[in-house]
Amino acid sequence: MSLYHPSLEPKPLAGAEKKMSKSAMKKLEKNKGKKTKDKAAMKAAWATGGAGKKKKEEKEKKDKQKEKFVFVNKTPKGNKKDMSDPMLEAYQPSAVEAAWGDWWEKENFFSCDPSFAKGKDPKVDKFSMVIPPPNVTGSLHLGHALTAAVEDTLTRWHRMKGHATMYVPGTDHAGIATQSIVEKQLMKKEGINRHDIGREEFVKKVWEWKEEYGNRITTQLRYLGSSVDWTRERFTMDEKCSKAVVESFNRFYESGILYRANRLGNWSCALKSAISDIEVDTLELEGRTFLSVPNHKGNPKDKNGKYEFGVITSFFYEVEGTGEKLEIATTRLETMLGDTGVAVHPKDDRYKHLHGKHVVHPFNGKKIPIILDDILVDMEKGTGVVKVTPAHDPHDYDCGKRHNLEFLTMLNDDGSINELGGKEFSGMMRYDARIAIEDALTAKGLLGEKKPNKMNIGICSRSGDILEPRITPQWYVNCDD
Repeated sequence: MSLYHPSLEPKPLAGAEKKMSKSAMKKLEKNKGKKTKDKAAMKAAWATGGAGKKKKEEKEKKDKQKEKFVFVNKTPKGNKKDMSDPMLEAYQPSAVEAAWGDWWEKENFFSCDPSFAKGKDPKVDKFSMVIPPPNVTGSLHLGHALTAAVEDTLTRWHRMKGHATMYVPGTDHAGIATQSIVEKQLMKKEGINRHDIGREEFVKKVWEWKEEYGNRITTQLRYLGSSVDWTRERFTMDEKCSKAVVESFNRFYESGILYRANRLGNWSCALKSAISDIEVDTLELEGRTFLSVPNHKGNPKDKNGKYEFGVITSFFYEVEGTGEKLEIATTRLETMLGDTGVAVHPKDDRYKHLHGKHVVHPFNGKKIPIILDDILVDMEKGTGVVKVTPAHDPHDYDCGKRHNLEFLTMLNDDGSINELGGKEFSGMMRYDARIAIEDALTAKGLLGEKKPNKMNIGICSRSGDILEPRITPQWYVNCDD
């Protein structure tokens, strides 16, 4: 039965039949027949499954053949590849890549003969390159593969031109990343950390870990077919590499390129180490959020033991000798233990009568100066009064420098409160101290309200710890000269 019916054709406008030419009429009749055939074919395709079904069956058949394929490498390790088997219909990486690398390596095809380099023009006939050493804790990704392909292409091109060519492989010990992994293993297996066993013993543990797990990258590099000289493979903790690093470091220091200074930086309390900006992950909080924190016993006020973030808390400093109170808002209440200034805007009429006066710290009775700062303080924001903790905030650090304030570090390396916390708070972990300070301020009638606050916090990518801005002695590169 035909799917075509004349009633399905669009009806011409009134009078159009008279104006239609004979050729147009013939074309219309021809299209009617074509539509009938096309729709009949469609109906037949629906009934039988059509050509698509056939293609699908063919694809499934090929997929099954691939699944059944299991490549067996018949070539003895180090021998030239056995190519006697017929070529496969489809590309199979395991079959194509097998055996070649072992043969290349055994025959030292990519080793650089130093004697060959002698007498060569270094500007023309020598080429050397060191692989940017990947971190031994990780594995190669697509970016590494791209870099290796480009480097290998350059190396092979120079080698084919007859140049003395050296392409050196190696891996990086990765510093904090490796330290973190090894220390986690120590804690899990033996219940100790690196401080318990000392530096020398910990370095031995790192080497043991490297020997057991550090070959993943070099295996991947071999799979890529990179034409490196494996006889020259290096690890950045090798004796020769370490000696070169120390020598270079001393030269840079003696020439004034490197210098040591106390600066504010990212501090991981879990690792007890400063970390670089590149190792900081940013966690965006839309408001009140509860998080777990390493090395903390757990928040007794939360059923899950998590600590509260994404809030801004107000408290009051009493102005010395006046009975007046200044309201201050902060997202890190515990840092008040290191406050050495309270800032107001010099043009803010609300506080002009307090210029030159002091507030009194509620826990240690110390007098804190009220300073004038039009950079740190925004009169339109909050109460227009800002606490200044120069040793624990980058903006406060700059303010402290401008006003020659005291820089007081109120945290120990592990994130516990130091002697600045007095008998009441010393020894507490920082976020346990935050809760205790809230309670103590409440008892004194100095705690204000707490509001949800959209904010970002820095997270250590290695330990998952919440980072602290903290002043520590670190090495820096002199970029001024």
